[in-house]
Amino acid sequence: MPQPSAPKDIEKMVEATAKAMALAEHRCGTPRMVKLYMDDARRVLLDVAMAAKRLNWTPDELVRALKPPKRPARYWDKHEGPPLRGEP
Repeated sequence: MPQPSAPKDIEKMVEATAKAMALAEHRCGTPRMVKLYMDDARRVLLDVAMAAKRLNWTPDELVRALKPPKRPARYWDKHEGPPLRGEP
């Protein structure tokens, strides 16, 4: 059973989303840039929550859909060297 965590703070979640959006857009996660994305991040989280509710998804289903399980590494994947100069 999971341990009880600190009180839930939606602002931390909004800030983390804003930082991810700023990094994706500008590759810059400075506090000033994050502040510019706060309103958009709040709207993104609200839209995701409303869509999940509309589709009757539980939070666990949503997490599994967004982060599918990794396939086990194959032998040749583990021992593969760096890409050669001409390969993408």
